[in-house]
Amino acid sequence: MLMLVAFAPVAIAQERPAPAFDKWRPKAGAYAEPGKNFESNCDEGNDMTIGAKSVSGSEWVCDFKKITDLGPGSLKVEMVCDDYNLAQNLNPRDPNWASRQFNEVMFVKRIDDATISVQKSLNGKFKDPPWRAAYCPLKTQRALAEATLRAKVEAKQKAEVELTLKSAHPQDGVYAAAGADFEERCARFRDTVVAFARKSITTASNICQIRNTQVQLPDTVRIDADCMLQSAPGPDAVRVQDPDTIQDRKNLMFKKIDDKTVILWIINNGHFTGDGRKLSYCSDQVQRAYAGQRRTGKQSKN
Repeated sequence: MLMLVAFAPVAIAQERPAPAFDKWRPKAGAYAEPGKNFESNCDEGNDMTIGAKSVSGSEWVCDFKKITDLGPGSLKVEMVCDDYNLAQNLNPRDPNWASRQFNEVMFVKRIDDATISVQKSLNGKFKDPPWRAAYCPLKTQRALAEATLRAKVEAKQKAEVELTLKSAHPQDGVYAAAGADFEERCARFRDTVVAFARKSITTASNICQIRNTQVQLPDTVRIDADCMLQSAPGPDAVRVQDPDTIQDRKNLMFKKIDDKTVILWIINNGHFTGDGRKLSYCSDQVQRAYAGQRRTGKQSKN
């Protein structure tokens, strides 16, 4: 105890402020291990790509959580990673292996202007020694930048198309044919229930499970569905034709008039016949009542 007391002032006296140094960061872009296959590895882009907030390699990608400067040209990077092969190898029977994430650490050191040393953990453990990664030639960096820009443009276009296609779908909920008994038909939930989210359509006569949908026009969606007549169908019941007997397999079709009105066609004898059945979206009160009935039904089943 006396020795500890005697050395304490010495330890305090020797404390010094941490030396100041410029924060270094590796250049963003593609990297590959130096050697005879350097350029081909760069062109294939499988070694490593460093971004502003992420790093990726062959079938793995990590988002940065925290970057700590260890010294001049030396970093510790804490990351959360998706690793396809690691997740599958650890537990191939896990039904959620594809969405599993890993907390990893990567140490990066500057060797020269174009080369770094990298050591990355695997499932939180350092199993492999550090390896060298060299910055790929300018032509590779340009190709990577162009591909990234192309991917962003394509993703935006895809999102816009999906939004357009989705807008052609009638909104999910309870519908009924207009007429004197409209409110009654709505309250009974026995006319038409549209549930694209659950891949089901209930018509006045049929219960259908949706296999596929196809937007034919901006306001029309055609449906491939397995249908069966409801129990105790009425005298006007119409059986939906088996999709396996139709060339393009589409046996139902909705045309959207507006957000509250649709026309439903049921294919019979190989053709969509007549003017279709005009349906109106039921009141918010009916929609809430139907949602409540479904919740109660689920709870009773459980």
